[in-house]
Amino acid sequence: EAIHTMVESGVKAVSLSLDGATAATHDGVRGIPGHFDQTIPAIRALVAAGLKVQINTTVMRANVDELADIAALMAQTGVHIWEVFFLVHVGRGEATGAITPQEHEDVCHFLYDASHYGYIVRTVEAPFFRRVVVQRREGLPAPADELYVRLHEQLVAHLGPERGRSSAHTASTRDGKGIVFVAYNGEVYPAGFLPLGLGSVREQPLADIYRDNSTLLRIRSMEFGGRCGVCEYADLCGGSRARAYAATGDPLAEDPACPYVPQVALTRG
Repeated sequence: EAIHTMVESGVKAVSLSLDGATAATHDGVRGIPGHFDQTIPAIRALVAAGLKVQINTTVMRANVDELADIAALMAQTGVHIWEVFFLVHVGRGEATGAITPQEHEDVCHFLYDASHYGYIVRTVEAPFFRRVVVQRREGLPAPADELYVRLHEQLVAHLGPERGRSSAHTASTRDGKGIVFVAYNGEVYPAGFLPLGLGSVREQPLADIYRDNSTLLRIRSMEFGGRCGVCEYADLCGGSRARAYAATGDPLAEDPACPYVPQVALTRG
């Protein structure tokens, strides 16, 4: 009845969270017993009603081994978009088990594989996924790391060989460059997970904040520290400014979740 009302009201798309492929994992993450057994039928019903369905999954230690199973559920239920969130350790995320930089890389390569199975794959706070997409399309072999190999093999076991073109996107915008976050109270931030106020639209036009704010200017100029500052993918990726800020207090520091070593750093030895 609720879905019928949504359709009749003109709703076109719905977003739900799925943080595990089993009730034990999903309900444990969400903290709501029985939530998984309600979510899966709801996804199927929403898809059957003709709504565009987006599933949001946050990657963490508790569910990283179930990502292939979740990916299979995406294909089997007819989901349109899988949006995968990578943790920035602020607020509730501080208490959630983090994965290592190499595991971030392995998951990104796995998500590139998953993007061949009929739904769009997007990431949040993992701009280095764009680098992985470009590298794989240019012929870079997939990694041989244990996590990636395991997830890839599970994905193929569930869904068979890759089919169709990759749906992974490599947008030209990134946090602070073409994108800012405006909160309910008018405060402007470089990103939704970066609590560094830039001003308020109640006091200053948004265009002026975007054009003139010194932090945004430095982000757009790629004045990054560490590996991000010398990376050949800096404009495409830019690193997670939110994660850099959470880890160091500096929104221009390198993204600690990315293990990539830029070519210039390799050349310097």
